[in-house]
Amino acid sequence: MSGDPQNNEKSLLAKRYLEGTVVPVLTQALTQMCITEPDDPFTWLAQWLVENHPTKPSKAEWAESLVLKLQQGNFFGEIALLSGKPRQATVRAVGQVTLLVIGRDAFQRLCGNLFEILRRNMSAYSTMELPEEETLKPAEEPAKEEEEAAEEPEEEEAPVEEAPKRAPRGRRTNVFVEAVELDDNWVPPQYEKEDAEAKRLEEYIGKTALLAYLDDSAKKTVIGAFQKKVCSKDDAVITQGEDGDYYYILDSGHTDVFIKKGDDPEIKVFEYSAGGAFGELALLHGEPRLATVRCTEDCVLWALDRDTFRKIMMSTGKQDMSQRVEFLSKVSLLEELMPFERFRLAEAMELRKVEDGTEIVKEGESGSEFFIIQSGNCHCFKKTLKF
Repeated sequence: MSGDPQNNEKSLLAKRYLEGTVVPVLTQALTQMCITEPDDPFTWLAQWLVENHPTKPSKAEWAESLVLKLQQGNFFGEIALLSGKPRQATVRAVGQVTLLVIGRDAFQRLCGNLFEILRRNMSAYSTMELPEEETLKPAEEPAKEEEEAAEEPEEEEAPVEEAPKRAPRGRRTNVFVEAVELDDNWVPPQYEKEDAEAKRLEEYIGKTALLAYLDDSAKKTVIGAFQKKVCSKDDAVITQGEDGDYYYILDSGHTDVFIKKGDDPEIKVFEYSAGGAFGELALLHGEPRLATVRCTEDCVLWALDRDTFRKIMMSTGKQDMSQRVEFLSKVSLLEELMPFERFRLAEAMELRKVEDGTEIVKEGESGSEFFIIQSGNCHCFKKTLKF
């Protein structure tokens, strides 16, 4: 062996140390691990080495460390949803907490753009340290301004880049574009329908978050107020940029949704079949249509006019859906989504209330749900080995 004699001696000593002390223990540990086949081999190995120390064996104990405080507008559960990995931390409610929850299937169906945004955030979790409790600070406040329309999703193989900043605009001060005057003598219009048509409408409404929470009396009023409209193949039911006048539920047929940006060709972003509902954003906010919905075959639709829609919403006091969309517009995670996409996400999310101390997700378990905190606070904990 050539080189510095001192270095050669150190190498020999290191080799003897490894072969005489470390390798026998690791060989035994790895052999046992291959027999056991634990789900988490690294955690298993750490615990085995502590409990089978050659001279000072001790009982390994796991203790939880508080690593993050979450508040309104923060989100969690996205890592398991995206990668299929077990939950990376345990999240518990602090006081009563209201959550917006979406499952894996609905998430994958609706949130193509959101996937790319979430992937950009995953690296933050891999470097998360375990700070002392007194140094913990609440998670960053949710975004205070609603952003403009999102950039197109990146190609699958393209490197992730930070989305460009855009000038924010102030949020609406009112859900509706103008005040709604409700005459005490106002009577909603009623359009004749066959019993089978009314029954289908009732089923559609029950699956549409905008109207699903109406009581039986209000649902009956809404069903009566829908007008039947027939469209032919290639007809545009609504056109991007035009004023909104109707909210639609598709009874039969199929439609595609297109968005056009500048001089670029329009791109398909969604599609509807029987039971699909659209046009609500223009009715809620008085904005021009954000997309074009075009029939791919002959279609039968039910349409609720703008004035009737607002008065029914006002008379029943059911503005939950519009408030949910407004809340989601403040969540920093969703800034890159277009309002149209944000509404579809809001429509698919379940409202869930949990009490103080409830374990919402548990470290190490498989996860299929993604959470946004609508109100309240949560604490995140990670297990550490104590001995």
